This record gives sequence, C-alpha cells and structure tokens, in this order.
Amino acid sequence: GSLSVRVLAMRAAFTRLLSYVPTGVWIAVVLETIFLLLLAATDGYDVARHGEVWRVVLTYALVIAMFGAIHIATGTRRMLTESLTFGLLLAFIFVNVAQEITSGAFDYGFVHDNLPNAFSPAGRHIVGADIKPGEYALLVVLPLGSAIALRKRRSAILAVGWKPRAFAMAACVALVVGLTVARVSTHETITTFAASALRYHATRSAAAGNLGGAAYPYQATFEPSHRAREVAGSDAPRPHVILLFLESWNGLYAGHKHEDGRPYTPIFDKHANDHLSVDSFYGNSVQTCRGHFATLCSLLPLYRGKEFTDLEATNLHCLPEVLGEVGYKTLFYSATDEPEFDNADRFLKHIGFSESTFQPPTARVPGEFWGTGVQDDVFYERFFTHLDAELSAAPGRPLFAVAANTSHHYPFRSNPKHVADNAGRTPFQRNYVGSLGRADEWLEVFFHQLEARPALRDALVILVGDHSYPADEHGIHYNQLGAYEEAFRTAFMLRWPGHLHRERMNERTYSQIDIAPTVSDLLQLRHTTHFVGRSLFAEPNGKEPVPLVQPYDGVHLVAVDYPYKHVRHDSAEQEHLYNLATDPLEEKDLIADPSLANVLLPLRRTIERIRANQELIQQNRIWPAKHSAVR
Repeated sequence: GSLSVRVLAMRAAFTRLLSYVPTGVWIAVVLETIFLLLLAATDGYDVARHGEVWRVVLTYALVIAMFGAIHIATGTRRMLTESLTFGLLLAFIFVNVAQEITSGAFDYGFVHDNLPNAFSPAGRHIVGADIKPGEYALLVVLPLGSAIALRKRRSAILAVGWKPRAFAMAACVALVVGLTVARVSTHETITTFAASALRYHATRSAAAGNLGGAAYPYQATFEPSHRAREVAGSDAPRPHVILLFLESWNGLYAGHKHEDGRPYTPIFDKHANDHLSVDSFYGNSVQTCRGHFATLCSLLPLYRGKEFTDLEATNLHCLPEVLGEVGYKTLFYSATDEPEFDNADRFLKHIGFSESTFQPPTARVPGEFWGTGVQDDVFYERFFTHLDAELSAAPGRPLFAVAANTSHHYPFRSNPKHVADNAGRTPFQRNYVGSLGRADEWLEVFFHQLEARPALRDALVILVGDHSYPADEHGIHYNQLGAYEEAFRTAFMLRWPGHLHRERMNERTYSQIDIAPTVSDLLQLRHTTHFVGRSLFAEPNGKEPVPLVQPYDGVHLVAVDYPYKHVRHDSAEQEHLYNLATDPLEEKDLIADPSLANVLLPLRRTIERIRANQELIQQNRIWPAKHSAVR
C-alpha cells in the first residue's frame, strides 16, 4: 500500500543523493575504515582517554572534507578531478600504511630525523624487516583498485550555483585547516602528519630563560668527589678506559630470570654481580646516536632533530676531547660498515675522537656479517686486535677506547642461526629474548679477550646499553612508540680491578648522562665542563630526577625519581604520574592526586629542563669557542 510506496520513494531519493557523492569520498571512507581496523588489530590504535567517539567522527569528517574539497573546486573538469583525487588517495594510502607498519609511530619528526638513513644498506635492512607481504599488498592493490573504481564510476556534477559551492568549499577548508592548526587529535593521518610538522617547527620554547642570564649556563668547574678519591687511590690515575655500548639492551631482562628460573643474561649478570652495577639505570633516549651523545657528552638528547646530523657545527666539550687533553688516545670502534649512517664518523671526530674505525667494505663475509654489522664474537676479537696495535705503537699512552656492537638489533631475527626463546608471550618477545641471549653468550668472548691482555687487566671498563628496546611488555615492539619503562631502562656495569669491589647501587636513579662525570671523577680530573649528569660517586645530596626523551610518537618528555615517574605527551597535551614501586606496569595514573603535588614539582621542573636544553643547544650556548681547562 501507501507505506510501500513511501519506502520506495525514500529509497529512490536516498539512492539519487548517494549518486552525487564523489567516488573518491566513498573510496576514502572505506579505506579509512580498513586502516582503523588494522591499527586496532596491531595495537597501533591510539585511543584517547576522553572523547574517543568524537575523535572517530572527526576522522571521517576530515576524510570527507579533503576529498570533497577537490570535487567542489574542480567542478566539471573530470580529468583534473580524477587526477587530484587519485593523487590524494596515493598520499592517503602511503601515510596510513606507514602508520600501520610502524604501529602508529609515523609522524613528521620520525621522517625528518630518519629518512636520510632509509636508503642506506642498514636502513633498507631495517625498513625491509618492517614491511610484510600483507603490507606490500596494501601498497599495490589499494591504489590499483582505487584507480579502477575512479575510472568506472564517474560522479554526477551537482547543478548548484557558485554561492552554495563557495560555502561548501569554505566549510571543507575550514574543517581541514582549523583542526590541523588547532592540533585536534583524530585518526586521520594526513592532517595528523601536517600537525606534527607544525609542532616540530613551532616557535621555540623560552624555557632557557629559566636557567638565568649566563651565556653558557652549563659551564661549571668539576672537582673530584671524596668517594672517588678513595676509590682511585691516586691524585691522577691514568688507566686505560674501555666503554662498550650494548645494542638494544632492555634492562628489564638483565639481572632477571624466566619463570622457570633461567637467567635471561647469565654472562652479563655474572660479571655485573662481581663488580659495580646499578639497580635502576636508564638510557636517556631511544636510538643509538642519541644514547652515544648522552653518554659521551653528558647532555640531554634532543626531542627535535638528531644530534649526530644536526650538531656538527655546535661547540661541545665531550668526554673524548676532555680525555684527549690529558694525554689519552681516543678511539671509537664500530661493528657496522657505514661511517656515514647518521653522520657518525664526522660527528665522532667533532667531539674529540682522534680515530673512528668502521668495518671495511670487505667485511660482509657470510657467517660473520649479517643484519647491520659484524657478529659480536668476531667483532670483539677484531676490537682487541686493534687495541693490541695501538698498545704496541705507544705502550706508555693510555687509551680511551669505545666499542659499539650491533648483533642484537631490530628485528632480532637476522642471525642465520637465530633460535627464538619459547618462553616469550608473543613471537616478537620470543625473538627478542632469543637474540638477547645469544648476544649475552658472545659477551664471554669480550671478557676473555680483555682478561688475556696483561696491559688491560687494570683497565676501567664500562658496559652500558646504547638504548633499551620494548619487547611487547605493553603490546609495543617498536622503540619509537610510547614512553613505558621498557623504552628506557637499560643495563650498566663498571669494572676497575684493584679499585672497585662488588657493589650494587640503589640509593638513587642513574642514567647515561652520569657516565662521563663518573669517568672524570675516577680519573681525578679537575676541569671546566658542560656535563649535566652527576658522578655515581658524588655525595647523594642534591639528587635530581632522571630526564628521558622519546622524540617520536608526538614527543614524550619524562622525568623519573624512583618510585615516581612523570610523563608529558606533547601532541596529546596530557601528563601522567605513576608509582613504579606499586604499579610497575604504569596502569594507574596518579596525576590528579592532590597529595602528590610536592612530588610533581621537581618532576615538572625536569621536563622544563629538557625543553631548556633543546633551546640552549639550538642557540649554540653549551660551550664557548675552543678552550680547555683540564689538569
């Protein structure tokens, strides 16, 4: 009857209305739905604490507005409409797939800092490990299907006047530009990427003013501590100093055991337990060059830019230069064969290394070289052979020798003889733990080579992770995502036979920026420095929270004064507070607890200290033009 007629009429009207919707809009909406489902399934769906429904609604509104603006602007010029629509679809697909591959970490800062490395051999290896067959299909099939759909179904042209079109165009542009500039959080990745670019290049913080009016606020006179004088037993000891960076060493595993009682890292644990180690030690950021910078220069890493590539013209006075000024030969020895990766060779020489050695082009021997460099056991043998030559050439000159291994590197399954550890909860964790265990086994070669050389038996030796790496402790297995403990906690041990004895330090929290002051302290150096860390042997009064930097994923700035951890997420404009003693998984946010206001004050000051550091470095206000005051 009449009801059926009305239903059919409404259906016809709705069908006619849909015929005016641009094909590109329909494709984009369908693709956005696919990508949101993919991100949800891969733990990359960054759900906001509040307003998630509106976040999803605005996501689709932005998608419709972007593609609708093209249709409105181009009018009856079908070829132009289809070309621009397909171009935007390609960009849309590429950025969404990149978000899916990186589990949501893909933003402007990530691209800005890492794109130059993507085409190097190591970069291709890392990127290739990220992309899986299904993602290749997304990159190929979706654009192809989009092109076919655009050609087969041509949208009707709305027969309306210029005023309604102008109004619709203005509404689309206002929505896209307004939400992007206002940095409103959505899941639409092109505008999110644009907002991250705006944030990256935004006006610098004026936080440096909080440090006072000094031209170089970090410049200070360093005096040895009373405890270090007791340990050294001499006014000016000059032992050889060896520093080994351990690639991707997650401190939540070192010193800990599987459920069945097996230690994750028995070799490291054995030596750490015989010497000096630290309960709570952090890498100050999440990448190798950032960890090297924090350790060797005792400066906070950047959260915009990359130290090795951006600071080659910045005046610095780092540990290699300090030790060179008191007679040390300073050497850096890398397991990789790419001195240009992250501008490493040039920057290492800029901060005072007299020699930086990378593996030769002939190093890529099957069974010895895989992943990003030489297998650790082979690397250690080469490193100590290199030291033999240096000791023979100048037997009376002390060495400061830094070695950086690379076997235990993402994706943690490159070793041709890799065996995953079946005790892990997820495939990635099983691969990570298996790779860590093998790297730990090879450490025995390092200690064997060290102890076989009488000239090095009383060397001051430091082992430290260059950075940590998450292994699905929170469903995250990408170190450029999030700011949980597993992104920063790493391992540390210090050995100096005849001076240091077995000790486990737990009275405060330590990090990589404390290493250079510790070496200076033990060597009894009296000098002017810009080191911002504190020696492990300094008196405990005046301790400060440890500053940590996650430069990606919208920038997380972190301050830890155990047991409290404060996290500021810049892009979300949110802050969080956790008690790591009672809540090690960081699940209970205490930021709204008024009784913790006094706890928050020094933690927030540390966050501002990170911002001030960024400003000071960008203004080249760390160290004046070359001058030295070391004795």
